Amino acid sequence: MSYCFLLLGTYHAYAQRQGVYSFNKNFEDETGLFPALKVLGEKGEFKEDILPELKNAKRPVYVFEKNCGLQFDNRAASGFLGNSYTIEMYFKFSALDSWKRVIDFKNRKSDNGCYIYDGKLNFYNFATSDRAPVRRNEYTHYVISRNGQTKQFKMYIDGESKIEFTDKNDDAVIDEDQVLNFFFDDLMVKDEASEGAVALIKISDFVIPANEIKQSFVNLNKTVLKKAELKVDSPTLSPPANTSLDSLSSLPATSANATVKLEGKIQNEKNKQVIPKAVIILYDKNRAEMARFDALDGKFNIVIPLYQNLDLTIEAQGFLPLSLTYNAAQIAEKSNYTNIFNLKPVSLKEPTTLQNIRFVQGKAELLPESDEELNQLWVFMRDNPNAEIELHGHTDNQGDFDLNVALSKQRVETVKNFLVSKGIAAHRITSRGFGPTRPIASNNREETRQLNRRVEMVITKL
Repeated sequence: MSYCFLLLGTYHAYAQRQGVYSFNKNFEDETGLFPALKVLGEKGEFKEDILPELKNAKRPVYVFEKNCGLQFDNRAASGFLGNSYTIEMYFKFSALDSWKRVIDFKNRKSDNGCYIYDGKLNFYNFATSDRAPVRRNEYTHYVISRNGQTKQFKMYIDGESKIEFTDKNDDAVIDEDQVLNFFFDDLMVKDEASEGAVALIKISDFVIPANEIKQSFVNLNKTVLKKAELKVDSPTLSPPANTSLDSLSSLPATSANATVKLEGKIQNEKNKQVIPKAVIILYDKNRAEMARFDALDGKFNIVIPLYQNLDLTIEAQGFLPLSLTYNAAQIAEKSNYTNIFNLKPVSLKEPTTLQNIRFVQGKAELLPESDEELNQLWVFMRDNPNAEIELHGHTDNQGDFDLNVALSKQRVETVKNFLVSKGIAAHRITSRGFGPTRPIASNNREETRQLNRRVEMVITKL
């Protein structure tokens, strides 16, 4: 099958040239004018990937491991890439903690170049953007350009200009080695690369105007080739006849051909008002994204597969995400009702109790029922790269005071370690243990003591 992935329009007004690498099972330039990209490190693999950011378009991509990037040989291209250029990319990283190298102009001899730094755009060491829509495991439309006459360098994300500076010392120009490296560590500092996937690299020897870069991002959503639809064997919107909920819960994952209709609304937990813009994201058992649905008026009516287990995350700007896990029986049951999902609004400086984080009694070991709440917290930190939080640990007053304080500290450290293991920068999370000193209920009875055994989150920066 032949694929054509049009992200930018064709710029017929220019006499200049472009090289296009779309990774259709090879590293060749589609125009035939330029050399194939060279693999740095171990070779990855070509796969078909579903791109939820493009309405679930399905297309070939190249998947690479950490510090296993690609290289453009400018010498083999007869010096094609000079002082003026535009480089367009569509890629994703699996990790965004700290520094992650995108483009290196000096063949690993310098720390300078293009990075994503804790989810922000960065050209080291001249400029860092404000918050940009760059997220782990989500494809990003990324463009840089340099004007050889004015030495103006610009970086764009999703069609929007985020960084602009004068490249006085030619740090964004290929040096005498005449190679351009992508996704690869330099030799100055290690562990500044991420595994990920790339769907497009386009290199032009001219500066594409800002308005056309903006239009290219608009076109990105209009030139989707093939939507990845959920394939079912029949149009049935409810479980098969004569099927009990007990038997549904024991269905093997490979029997997930039936679908059900899930409908309801998403509302503000505090005032019960409908949230006008929200997104429902479906994940498989490995937490790989399957599909996403917009609930633009706060209401939804979606058809979903009747899997044995299905993870949902509901997100809306200004609210904490809500993560849920259903088995086949629960999905079928919920298909019979109008469902209401409540999202908590984000509040600065106001403690929020993480209700479902649970630990083994007397230990800092998390129980499995904590998974949903932990994932909600991770999604919030991932989607809000400027956010910083404090985690507060609390206990009841039973037992030794000092041991309770130490235990409360250890427990929030466990939560912090979970977030860090998922790619959240450690400096964004402060943990404090208060032991029994801040009760919110009576310690005289077990029913109320358990309310005092809690983990709270305070958003200190957003």
